[in-house]
Amino acid sequence: MTEFKMDLTRRRVLACAAGFGLAAPFINKAALGQTPSGQIRVWTFMSASGTSPRERVLRAIIDEFQAKHPGTTVVVESQPFQELETRYVAAIAQRRAPDLIWLRDTFLSLVVDRNALADLNEALTPEFRRDALPDMFDVFAQKSVFAGKRISLPLWPTPAQIIFYRKDALREVGLTAPPLDWARFTDVAANLTKGPRFGFGLPTSDNSVSAFINIMSGFGPQIFDPATGRMDLTGAQALETAEVVRQLVARKAVSNTLLNAMGDDIQDQFAAGRFAMAQAFSARFQQYQQIASGYDGRELAVSAWPSFGGRPPAVLLGPYWTVGLSPQTQNKVTAVAFLEALYSREASLRWAKDAGLVPDRRSVLSDPFFSQPAAEVANEYQKLLAGQGAFVFPQRIPDITRIFTVLNTALQKLIGTDAPSRTILTEAKATLGW
Repeated sequence: MTEFKMDLTRRRVLACAAGFGLAAPFINKAALGQTPSGQIRVWTFMSASGTSPRERVLRAIIDEFQAKHPGTTVVVESQPFQELETRYVAAIAQRRAPDLIWLRDTFLSLVVDRNALADLNEALTPEFRRDALPDMFDVFAQKSVFAGKRISLPLWPTPAQIIFYRKDALREVGLTAPPLDWARFTDVAANLTKGPRFGFGLPTSDNSVSAFINIMSGFGPQIFDPATGRMDLTGAQALETAEVVRQLVARKAVSNTLLNAMGDDIQDQFAAGRFAMAQAFSARFQQYQQIASGYDGRELAVSAWPSFGGRPPAVLLGPYWTVGLSPQTQNKVTAVAFLEALYSREASLRWAKDAGLVPDRRSVLSDPFFSQPAAEVANEYQKLLAGQGAFVFPQRIPDITRIFTVLNTALQKLIGTDAPSRTILTEAKATLGW
């Protein structure tokens, strides 16, 4: 076919699409041979000049992308992680949104209901859809599909809020790992409290996680109503969860005065040796090791959450990060190319090697790296991910901008007051309007 005929065919395709209202935003220009160029803006909670393991990997991916595509510039505009999604929705309304957005899986429905994300089924290149999508972990990848529209790609399919523990502390009580049922776990956590060290540290003031939900996840995915996404906050399971919290406090495994701790507070105090075990975000494992001062960082290890009634150990896969494309992007070719670069096999292996995370592409797990001691933590995460007790938050969770804050307020009352558990949980339920 001559160059003139190819160009004529291309123009006819575009004209036909325009006739049906499908032009510009829905044509994958990269698939038509356009080369990435120009500037794109990325909103994420990370800094491109940061020093954490994940930030260094992000910087390397950006540098390689810009070197591969001369004339491109990736500008990272770091945002407070607890406000990313709400700021993004506001930016969409004001038509000042970035090209790419990091957002948590628990906020996907909030953002997609405002038409604030492009359909990646239309935007991604055919090669990526053919090779990369089937290579991702299905439990994460499918959650981003709403009514047939893929609105984001999951990043770092690593169990989110899990338990970090010090092997040296567990050895003090004759164990190599925490027990995986709540009755025995409470006993051990109490025995680990020693001097200024508490057995268990919990973040109690965070709008994106709730230890109450993580403890309750020991009952399995049925804690969420499949029709509404709500939890029964005054039912038997919630009351038993509250009793676990009360027992941890009564036996001095949890401090009754540490009532406004963020995740960063727990991290810093764990580093100083204040806790033997703590709830932590798994992606920070290397960061916890690097800042350890009150213990040997090589003694750090990870565990699933204990369960109730002989159920499998619990791993609630979320909140976790995903990356989406703005429907308002003015440089779709470059934005899509960089989005795909984040999920290349090379990038996935780098996330694993340099940041200790499970790679986004399953095929990468066959790399020789994962048979080496350096991959021990990533392999442990993979085991948790593949366990029978692993599950994700429902695709739609009502009141997501409030639920963690409300439940953390209830958690603070359970820890720091003598008010009846049922009264506290009834107040939380009423506040949420459930």
